[in-house]
Order: sequence, then structure tokens, then C-alpha cells
Amino acid sequence: MSRSHRQSGSAGAPSTATVSVTCVSDGRAHAVPDSELAKGAAQPEGYYSAVCGHIVAAAPMAAPDGEPCALCAEMWDLRNGRRQRDRSRRIFG
Repeated sequence: MSRSHRQSGSAGAPSTATVSVTCVSDGRAHAVPDSELAKGAAQPEGYYSAVCGHIVAAAPMAAPDGEPCALCAEMWDLRNGRRQRDRSRRIFG
């Protein structure tokens, strides 16, 4: 578990942070909302729902991150309007 992202909230809503958690079943590093990790603290089963919908079986925290999940990255970008900003830059320079 390492990289984290912070997602802007809308109209005063709190931001949502995600933490990269590597899944032992697929070896990918998925973006897991910190609220999901907090729920896991109350129910320590080691399973978390990633932003892509994958149920993550957390690898040991000492293990290096796996390859990033492309769907998690895409979902994070879409939620933050990154693709729209990038597209605007290409059009308007």
C-alpha cells in the first residue's frame, strides 16, 4: 500500500482520498477509498471495494505495489475531470 490520491468534492462536499492497495488475487494496485479502509478496521477481514468495483484481498503492506489497475486510474480521472482538462489543453493549446 503506498500511493494516495485526493479527489475534489463538489459544492463543499468533502474530498475523497484513495489509497493504493495491491490485491493478492490479481496482483494489481487498486485505488481504495479511505472510507472503505476505515470500514475494514471495524471488520478486519482484509477485503476492500476499489473504485473500479474489484473486491481487493489486500496483500501484505510490506509487499511492493503491483501494476496499477487501469480501470481504477480511468475512474479516478473521470471523477476528477482530468480527461476533459487534458482534451481542452490539446484543443486550445
